Amino acid sequence: MSKSILATLLCCIFTISCSNDDKVAFTNADDREIGAYVRTTETVNADFSIHNPSDIFRVELEVHDEQNGALLDAIDVYLTYKKTGASPSNEVLLKTLPSDIFVVGQFGKPVSPLIISFEEALNAFNLTMADMSCKDQFEVRINQKLTDGRSFTTGQSSSKILAADDFWSSPFCYTINVIDPIPEDQFTGIYQLESIVDGPLGPTFGETQQVEVYKGHSTNVREMRLRHRLSIEQEQPRIFRFTIACDKVVFSKNLLSSKIGFCGIDPAILLGPDTENATIDPNDDTVFELWFVEGYLGFDGNCGFGTAPSRIKLSKQ
Repeated sequence: MSKSILATLLCCIFTISCSNDDKVAFTNADDREIGAYVRTTETVNADFSIHNPSDIFRVELEVHDEQNGALLDAIDVYLTYKKTGASPSNEVLLKTLPSDIFVVGQFGKPVSPLIISFEEALNAFNLTMADMSCKDQFEVRINQKLTDGRSFTTGQSSSKILAADDFWSSPFCYTINVIDPIPEDQFTGIYQLESIVDGPLGPTFGETQQVEVYKGHSTNVREMRLRHRLSIEQEQPRIFRFTIACDKVVFSKNLLSSKIGFCGIDPAILLGPDTENATIDPNDDTVFELWFVEGYLGFDGNCGFGTAPSRIKLSKQ
């Protein structure tokens, strides 16, 4: 399919999404039914500061199902602790959000914040602040339960449902990084981007270019807008995020390559963190690397490469 035809189709998709949301919301590209999902409409904070037990994780949730959220019974919230250099803990049920705490939002769907304090997360595993290390992580998983007995959680969606900053934005899973806060202006500014390990289809974002890095939704989160190599000019550059966690830089998960980042058949390629993160000097933001994968969770856009590493270098200008 030519890029011009793809551009036309992309415009059509955007038009349908705005004018016929109810039909689009429950059918994906494979014509499989999407029974229910929980949109993340905003991320307020996703870091825990190593010095602040009262720090909170907060995202805003919006519930969707075939009856505009009326089928919601409850959302169970699970937590896993990942100690740096150790195996993850067993998952625990942290709390349940019953349907009666949700209110009707501006689009007629049930909405509620999901808030987890650092202290609450520690208590769930009988830990104290003294047990914490920078670079530790907590993984949050939610399970959406409906009154008809069905439930929806991770592992049941395609990349277009999971992807952040998109129509659905329903990952059912979040990562909380334990960090040591850095100044807001650190790791920001104009950088020269260079591919140092090409992705499976070539340089993920192109060979070299200049890009602006700016502070994201959380203390140590940084963002930049880039075009994946399969994107087209009619698309806006997408947001790609990373977190500064002491001497490591952690690429964010569930980042969509492009609306058309696939090889013939969608869903599109998903980007996420590699199993190993790049080492940095948190006090020196002049040059650093980002290590990530294309085909995160196996979503390779039907291009056949599975999950493959890619690395870029950012040099301050």
